Amino acid sequence: MKDEPVDILDRQGRKTGQVMMKSEAHAKSMWHPVAHLWIYNSKGEILLQKRAPNKIVWPNKWDVAVAGHITAGDDPKNTVVREAMEELSIKVNPGRVTLFDRSKFEDDMPGGWINRVLIYSYICEMELELDKLILEAEETSEVRWANYEELEKELQNPETENNFSPPAKIFFKAAIKEVHKRKTAKYPKVKEARK
Repeated sequence: MKDEPVDILDRQGRKTGQVMMKSEAHAKSMWHPVAHLWIYNSKGEILLQKRAPNKIVWPNKWDVAVAGHITAGDDPKNTVVREAMEELSIKVNPGRVTLFDRSKFEDDMPGGWINRVLIYSYICEMELELDKLILEAEETSEVRWANYEELEKELQNPETENNFSPPAKIFFKAAIKEVHKRKTAKYPKVKEARK
């Protein structure tokens, strides 16, 4: 697992001017920024990534398609573009990526530390053939497309909801809503003519 310098944030999500290695920020339960990229296709399916079993945070859990810590001084959009290439070998056009949410999230972790992150959530539409992706073994063990209904059922089912990372459970709902909004805007329902 690569370590990298990250900007330390205050509780409001503002940079403090302090920089720490990611491992130290985790160990000290410091607020720091991460970026997510939600990818959906023309069918409205959402791409999911299964986190590798050796991950420190939420191993073997289904998660957002692309996620990564924002290197100190870097931009969140640059982060998702870079991480998409590193994790899944996907070349993402930055001009097609849109920020749709910015939220804080914290979660108690095994070992007694708290994962405290400010998440920049981006979204884009892409057509991808999963068998052509090259997965970064340290990060990702599997990928799949999931349609809205399937995903919502899994998230509401007590037997399957724990297969997802805690932030995914929260932000999947926002991503599903955003995909619905975009698909409706792209393909609006035609009103029936009155007889």
